[in-house]
Order: sequence, then C-alpha cells, then structure tokens
Amino acid sequence: MIALLPIPGAAINDLDAINAVLTHPAVFGEAARLKDMGSGLIVSVPGVVVGFQEVRPRVHECHQAVVPEMRGRPALEIMRRVRDWWWATQPSDLMIAPIPEHKKPARFLMHLLGFQRIGPYRAVSNDGIEREYVAYQMERPQ
Repeated sequence: MIALLPIPGAAINDLDAINAVLTHPAVFGEAARLKDMGSGLIVSVPGVVVGFQEVRPRVHECHQAVVPEMRGRPALEIMRRVRDWWWATQPSDLMIAPIPEHKKPARFLMHLLGFQRIGPYRAVSNDGIEREYVAYQMERPQ
C-alpha cells in the first residue's frame, strides 16, 4: 500500500528527483545514477532521498542520501516525517539501516531518528570494497 505523503514537495519513486540527489558530486556522483526503480520504495524531497527495500517479510532496510545544503536539522525534520509516514502506512515491523563506520554524523542522525545501534559488521559495498559498517534498527512503534 502506498499512501500519499504529507510532506510538501515529496514524491515516491520519482527517478529524476532521486537521481538529482544521488548524482550530486558531494553525495555519490554520476556512478550512482539509477536507471530503474527495481523493487524498492524511494521517497524523495528536494535534497533528501530515503529508500526502503524489503529484506525479509515485514523487515525493510532503510538508506538515506542528503545533499550538503540539506544536512543537519532540515534533513532530520524531513526524515522524521518520512519515518512517521512509513509506520502509519506501510506493512513493516522492523527497519534496519547499515551506516558506514566512518560516517559519524549519519550515525548520530540514526540516534536522533530513534534507531538503536545493533553493532558493527563488515560487508562488501556497491563498489566491491569490504568496509566496516554499524547496524541500526527500529521496531514498529506500539
């Protein structure tokens, strides 16, 4: 079920809006350009992208990307609204999020959003390099 987002300027699975964030030189650059949506659900607001991918029934992995001028409080407010929309409209019981170990501001943001740290692990990134990550999770609010 996909309900309309109560966030001004938000879109769901808008490839142009998503690529505007992902391909920003200070985010991932042109190599990150998506050509199709695949099976995920991606919410975009100008400057912020939050994507969800089902990894098991009712368990979704969450990823975020933010252009520099939106980082900090603006991104936090948007992500809180996306999080609340997610729990109100989507059939999910658990969100998990891998954050690169060296991304301290992103790890702090996870705490501000209500995620709990699970612990460190190593995984292969999209570029084929094995890196250190920190796993976070958030259960559906009661």
